Amino acid sequence: MRRSFALAALALSLAGGVASAEPKGELRVVVANFGRELLDPALTTTQDLQYAGHVHDPLIAGDAKGQLSADRGLAESWALSDDARTLTLRLRQGVVWHDGRPLTADDVVFSLGERLVAPDATCTFCRFLRSGIESVQAADAHTVTIRLKTADPTFPSILSSRDGDIRVLARHNYRRTDAGYELVGNPIGTGPWRFEAFERGVEMRLAANERYWDRTRVPQFATLRILPRAQASTRLAMVRAGEADMAFIDPRQSTDAKRAGLKLMMLEGATINLLSFMGCWQPEMLCHRQELREAIAHAIDVETIVARYYPEGSGRRVASSVWTEAALGFDPELRPYRYDPKRARELLQSINYDGRPVKVWVVPTNSNPEAPEIMQLVDGYLRAAGFRTEATPMEFGAFRPRYANDPQNFETRYAAHLYIDSPGARPTVIPNLAVSFISRQAGGIIQAYWNPAQMDADYTRIRALTNVDQLGSALREINRRTYAEYAFVPIAARAVVAAVGPRVAGWSPGNYGFSWNLETVTRAD
Repeated sequence: MRRSFALAALALSLAGGVASAEPKGELRVVVANFGRELLDPALTTTQDLQYAGHVHDPLIAGDAKGQLSADRGLAESWALSDDARTLTLRLRQGVVWHDGRPLTADDVVFSLGERLVAPDATCTFCRFLRSGIESVQAADAHTVTIRLKTADPTFPSILSSRDGDIRVLARHNYRRTDAGYELVGNPIGTGPWRFEAFERGVEMRLAANERYWDRTRVPQFATLRILPRAQASTRLAMVRAGEADMAFIDPRQSTDAKRAGLKLMMLEGATINLLSFMGCWQPEMLCHRQELREAIAHAIDVETIVARYYPEGSGRRVASSVWTEAALGFDPELRPYRYDPKRARELLQSINYDGRPVKVWVVPTNSNPEAPEIMQLVDGYLRAAGFRTEATPMEFGAFRPRYANDPQNFETRYAAHLYIDSPGARPTVIPNLAVSFISRQAGGIIQAYWNPAQMDADYTRIRALTNVDQLGSALREINRRTYAEYAFVPIAARAVVAAVGPRVAGWSPGNYGFSWNLETVTRAD
C-alpha cells in the first residue's frame, strides 16, 4: 500500500526556502485575455489559470527536478497501492480557507467526488476525474482515499499543478442546483492570494494571503491586479511606461523589451505549439488523407518561424507533437519535418488537389498570444505552395465550441481546418492524448487526430498498463506512428515570456504547467 509515486520530468525552478517579506505595494500584471471569464474553477480551463488559478491550491505540485512533490501542494504525502488502483492522500494540518475555516478531507471529497465531476463541470481535467475515479472517501479529517475504476500509475499527475487544472474547492463555497453546483458569493480558496474583485474584461484584483500555509510563498506584494490587454504591443508598452510591473508578451518582443531596458523572465518549456488538423477525422475532408497533411507539413518553413518568433531562447523546434525530451515515449531519433515546397506541390498533384480551400483559424490564447502572427505566415507559405486558403480571426472563447461541442463543427467543404493548439509539455503525455487526440466519445476534448477509432483503441490499451516502462514503450510506438502519419505539424516548445519593470526583482514560477505562481514575484526594494 505504501509505494511512492515518482516519474522523471523536465527541470522545474522553484522558489527557495527564504521567508517572504511583509506584503506591501501593488503588483500589476498584464495578460492577453481572461479566457472564459468565470470564477468557478469547475467551469474554467487550463487557459484560465493565469487569472483564476491564484486563489486555489492543487493537491500535488513538483520539486526542483520536475518530479511530483508535496512542495507546493495541499497533500503532504501520498501513496499508490501495488495494484495502482488506490491512492491515499495525507493532507497538511493547519491549512485554513480564506474565510478562516479549516481545510478538511471532506473538502477534497467534495472537490474530486462531487463538484468537479458534476454534469456542468467543464474544467480541462474534470473528465479525467469522471472517467478515472470510482469513489472518494475521507478516512479521517486529514486523510483521503481515492479508489480508481482501473489501474493507473500516472493518476497522481492528474491531481498536480504540473500537469493539469484540478484545484481543491471549499464545500461551504457552493450550493447544489439541478444542473450541478453553483458558487455562493466570491471564490474562497487556500491559495497565496485572496479574491477581492473581478470586473469582466477589465481586471482581477487579489490580496496577499498573509496566513498562507507556506510562509516562504506569502506574497511580497500586498495587492495583485491582473489586467487583460489583447494587443501584444500594448502589454509591452504598459511596462515601458510604468503602468504595469510585469507583462506576458509575445516571445518575438523579447529583443525589443531588452532594448528598452526591461528584464526578461521565462517559464521555460511551458507549452508545445503544434499545428492541428481539425475535423480531419471526417473521410470527406482531404486532410483525412496523409498526402494532404504531408504536403502542408512540407509547405511550411518552421525553422524560419521559430527563428523569427522565439528569440532569446524562448522557443525551440520539436520533432513530434506532444513529446519533449523527458516525456514518456520520447524518441530521440525523430527529426523535425523538412521545409520542401517542391515536395508539397508534388503531393498535391498526386491527389489531384481540386482547389478546395484550407481554413486557417487565427486564434490567440494566453499560452500562445503569438498564434495570429504565426498563422499569417502559415497562410502565406501554403498559398506559395499552391493551396487556396481562407484565414479567419476569432477569439478563443468563440472558437472553442467548434471542437468542444458534440458534434464538432468543422465543415467538410474545406480541405482542412488548421488551428495552433498549445498543450502543456506534460511528462506523462497521457493527459495530452486525452485532451487533443482521442475522440469525444472516448472522453477527449479537441479530437484533432485523423483516425479516432485507432487512437481510442491505443488509449484503451495504454490505460491498462500498470508498469511505467511498458507504458513508455507503448507511448513511443504511438509517437513514431503519428509522426510517420504527419498527424500534426509541431512548431516549437515555447516558454512563457514576461517583460518586467524595475520594481520586480525575481520570479520562480516553475518550468512546466500552467500555474504561473505569481506569489513568487519578489520586490526590488
